[in-house]
Amino acid sequence: MRGINPSAMENEHISEDFSIEALKHGDRQAFAVVYNQYYQALSFFAEQVVKDHFAAKEIVQEVFVKLWERKITADIQNLKSYLYTATRNSCLNYIEKSSRKQRRKQEYSYIAPLSEEGILRNMIHAEVMREVAFAIEKLPQQCRKVIRMTFEEGKTSNEIAHELNIAISTVRNQKARGLGLLRKLLSQTTFLILLTLIR
Repeated sequence: MRGINPSAMENEHISEDFSIEALKHGDRQAFAVVYNQYYQALSFFAEQVVKDHFAAKEIVQEVFVKLWERKITADIQNLKSYLYTATRNSCLNYIEKSSRKQRRKQEYSYIAPLSEEGILRNMIHAEVMREVAFAIEKLPQQCRKVIRMTFEEGKTSNEIAHELNIAISTVRNQKARGLGLLRKLLSQTTFLILLTLIR
């Protein structure tokens, strides 16, 4: 197994060409970086299709298992496109083979005419969620906790204050501070989307 440049691995957003080349040689570090970079977005994407949180995670896990077992071949030119396509296909297979076949068939017949449009929309949303999640990890500890509870758990300032046993003014201050920092870390479009999701 060929080694990989450790400094390159520190950057979570390694290039597509670098990832594909490393994976072709069975590099475990490269696989770990790709997994960490795409797992959350793919899980969100899969959940939008199958409407089942746990099934979505299992589907994405299986996609990565297959990616590792095949040690990636030369026919994969775009890693992101491959992962989303593989996840989509696995989701549709899950729907078809589900024990709740009749209900899933009805859902699938509804989304089928819009499948390409819907998949593109969900893919874009998933990428936005991934970008926001990475940015939140860069915030100071208390800001990160408040923003995560607001963004990921959908909790109000009152709920956060009660759960963390802090003043609601502290929650509001930390939320404002966090949003100020995120505005600098995120693209303008992504930040505006984030504002629509935060209460």
